[in-house]
Amino acid sequence: MLSLSRSLFDDLFSMNRALDNFLERSWGPSGLAGPATRLLPTLMLAPSFYPEVESYIKDGKLVYRLALPGIDPKNVDLSIVGNQVTVKGERSSPAEIKDEDWNVREFRYGQFERTFTLPEGVEVDKLNATFSNGVLEISAPVAKEQLPRKIEVKQLSTSEQKPQLKASA
Repeated sequence: MLSLSRSLFDDLFSMNRALDNFLERSWGPSGLAGPATRLLPTLMLAPSFYPEVESYIKDGKLVYRLALPGIDPKNVDLSIVGNQVTVKGERSSPAEIKDEDWNVREFRYGQFERTFTLPEGVEVDKLNATFSNGVLEISAPVAKEQLPRKIEVKQLSTSEQKPQLKASA
């Protein structure tokens, strides 16, 4: 059966985002005091930010939507290997604004990468991607037998009911 739920990594990314926001409010846009900390994402080999994602099934299609405001779709790379879809990209900082000219800088700039494991039954060869109003939407049909379905719970008549188990003392 097709099962969709938030992954542990989504929770970790949310906590990471909250910590980054706290550090920026406390110590400025570099996260910590000093320009050397700007090298931390490179040293840690981690993306600069993780775009928010939502996923659902509608009209027989599995849909992933990624919030990518301010990102040129030409700077987004979508690839698939087996049942793993990877979205990579970059949001560039405005070159015409110098670091010392910023008053408030809450936008995240730099590279990002998100990978999703498609559930069984998704027709990966029919994957489609569109970009509109800063939202990347990735969709693919789901085999009908893999779609969630309701199972009726039937009430047994009194004669069909099995005897209740008695607790042993």
